[in-house]
Amino acid sequence: MPATTTRAKHWTEPLPGALIWFIVGICCGLPLVWMAIQIVSHPQSWDALRLTGFRARLLGRTLLYNGIVASIATLFAIPAALVIGRGRGGVARAIAFLLPLPLLLPSITYAYGWSQALRLAHVFPQPASVSDVLRCIWTLATWLWPLPAMVIGLALRRVDANLQQQALLDGAFRRVTARQLIGPVVAAWCIVAVLAMQEFAVYEPTGISVVATEVRAVFDTGVMNLSPAQMIALQPGGDSAVYPRWDQSHRAAAAIATALPLIVVIAMFAGIALACVRRNSAVEALDAGDWPHCLDAGRLPLLGAAIMLVMTVMVPAGCMVASLKFKPDALRIWDTYSPQILGSLFIAAMTGAVALALAGLGCLRPSGRALGLAMIAFLIGGQLLAIAEIRLYNHRLLGWIYNAPPILVMAYLARFGWVALLAGRSTWSRPWRELRDMAAIDGADRWMTARHIVGPLAFPMALAAGVLVMVLSLTEVPATVLLSPQRPPVLIPLLMSWVHTLSYDPMLEASLLLMCAAALLGAVALLLAHLGRRIFQKGAAWTPLLACVFAVITGCSRSSDPKEIWLETGAGNGQVVYPRGITYSPHDDTFFVVDRMAHIQHFDRDGKFLNGWRMPENEYGKPVGLSVGPDHNLYVPDTHYHRIIVFTPQGQELRRFGSNGTGPGQFIYPTDIAFDEKGNLFISEYGGSDRIQVFDRQGHVLYQFGKFGQGDGEFARPQSLLIDHGLVYVTDACNHRICIFKTDGSWVRNLGRLGSGPGEFRFPYGLDQDGHGHLIVSEFGNNRVQRIDKTTGQSLGLWGQGGREPGQLAYPWGVIVDKHDRVIVVDSGNNRLQVFGF
Repeated sequence: MPATTTRAKHWTEPLPGALIWFIVGICCGLPLVWMAIQIVSHPQSWDALRLTGFRARLLGRTLLYNGIVASIATLFAIPAALVIGRGRGGVARAIAFLLPLPLLLPSITYAYGWSQALRLAHVFPQPASVSDVLRCIWTLATWLWPLPAMVIGLALRRVDANLQQQALLDGAFRRVTARQLIGPVVAAWCIVAVLAMQEFAVYEPTGISVVATEVRAVFDTGVMNLSPAQMIALQPGGDSAVYPRWDQSHRAAAAIATALPLIVVIAMFAGIALACVRRNSAVEALDAGDWPHCLDAGRLPLLGAAIMLVMTVMVPAGCMVASLKFKPDALRIWDTYSPQILGSLFIAAMTGAVALALAGLGCLRPSGRALGLAMIAFLIGGQLLAIAEIRLYNHRLLGWIYNAPPILVMAYLARFGWVALLAGRSTWSRPWRELRDMAAIDGADRWMTARHIVGPLAFPMALAAGVLVMVLSLTEVPATVLLSPQRPPVLIPLLMSWVHTLSYDPMLEASLLLMCAAALLGAVALLLAHLGRRIFQKGAAWTPLLACVFAVITGCSRSSDPKEIWLETGAGNGQVVYPRGITYSPHDDTFFVVDRMAHIQHFDRDGKFLNGWRMPENEYGKPVGLSVGPDHNLYVPDTHYHRIIVFTPQGQELRRFGSNGTGPGQFIYPTDIAFDEKGNLFISEYGGSDRIQVFDRQGHVLYQFGKFGQGDGEFARPQSLLIDHGLVYVTDACNHRICIFKTDGSWVRNLGRLGSGPGEFRFPYGLDQDGHGHLIVSEFGNNRVQRIDKTTGQSLGLWGQGGREPGQLAYPWGVIVDKHDRVIVVDSGNNRLQVFGF
């Protein structure tokens, strides 16, 4: 061999392994090291392992709920496992092909689908009640059951069919088969329990407390959720005694400590599953070949598996379609959510491309240890990985990572990179090893073997692994909710904002769109696998194309510079967790803000805390708006309790009125209040009875106007109100426009339409006017604020774009203009207020 070839060979052989370890180290190793440092450097976190009081009940509740999930899922999986292990014919192959479909759907949309099924059956479980817990358990079990079906079914294919046939003749078939499959069943149970314990999106919307929900609460606030009695007991000025003002580093360490007992349990379950799998692999045949017809799965398992597939896919999706109030319009739905779905697809495609590279590198170099590290990161869960990456990259110099797609790509690879590594590692198993040995005898080195023999054969599998990672990334909830950058925007955080409201068209439409995208990508994975060899031979110039798409999606526009930034993340004084409403008191130049903790805070003109209190009840949900009346008192639409509560500026409750219903004086979800020159109250509401009711000062109903719909004078979530010179301006959020009425309720005209251009809106939520009489509108879907001419609807200026940097916004709910013509924006996703000037 020439010297140059030998040197090139020596130089390139370690390169694949180095690249694998670089990717796995950055994505998986760094977060795990950071978590280990937090545990070691905070000895007080070890106290979490002393399971006493609330912590013991929390862990016990988590294990109980998710243990039941695993048991039900394993029971549901038996028919499909028999089909996979002993099924013949086209029907069995079709069921095996469709089996992973439920796993490709995001848990949050899956839970919403089952909520719609209960709603259509007129079953409305009280939040956090026993029936609500059973709903969550059912949701997770019907989502995860394909996993034990695949594990047990594949194990059944590997068992000794001759032994089973002999047992059948001896009358001991069930006993022998049970003994052969006990290991895979236990392993499957442990796997489902671990994955269920990592989920918080199914439990959180209705206030069910498990370890995963408490980890997020601790990271947001620094403390676990309080009991209702503790919340009611909080008095103005006393919040800091219960909610310490912890910075992000302390909250992150506290979150790790909260999760520590569960991490130990997950490690135990993972060890049990691994031992069972290894034991089964060691004692059973690698390839048992065909089996006699007497061992075939009968018609009953085929029927049971088919029923489970229909029930777990078609029922939730069908109930969501049946719950839509607007007629489905594919073009309108695409126009509404295209920025978010394209952003989600782009980031998922970036992740899939790196996963494909990992699988290809794995064909060049065995990656067993890297695979083990990636599996550990997967078991840790998306939520803790996201917290670790926030702490690692939340720095001004690393904004190109933290406020951009790379942070999500790394999180998704930490979660699902093991799939690609496993695909590459499988090419070093016995059948592939024989091919490699034959090529080595013929004088081929590792590079030549990979390029000419292994590559063409393994490329379809590697490509399928890359697309599978892409699909899983598209539907990952825990990491996306905590990390999602706003450039490009992604869909999952929008769904989390809407999940509390039953039968809400934006949530239904976006969920169905995401489900279709995941199903389509699954089909694309099969198509690419089928055409993989042809694509490999022709090649493709993907990298320049991705770079161009990245430039187009992320854009290069500059943010508006804010004058000031107020508040920070937390539950103490001057801290907020996802603020959603703001109002201004002009007589004393102060502001009121309400957040997701149902915490109302009063600030002066410079953003300094004055006093605060909590809503009397908040288990079912929190307010989304508030207004200062002519009497200088604070009027709060208590949205999820279907009522209005009036407080003094010091937080003393004066009165309340309203109840749940659609009659006069009743509400579904009240959102905002405005006052005319007579002092009458105009109150907007949504949730099926989308309308505006008008009350006198004593709370008596005068009249109402508007109804649910898309026509003139109709609403789809009227979010904010403004009254000026006898006209009522309404942000008709889900119709993406501003509706104008006379105060007597007669419709005048509409402003704006769906879009992202000047004068167009995407989910306008907040509304106010400046000193010149121009409308100031915050757009939840476009992450910006517009200044709009009242007469023409022309855009006169823009503030903000998606992101975390100063001047950038994340899902702004509200906006207010003070008498100094400062625009104060509720930057909800960034847990702050930003102050802009003209």
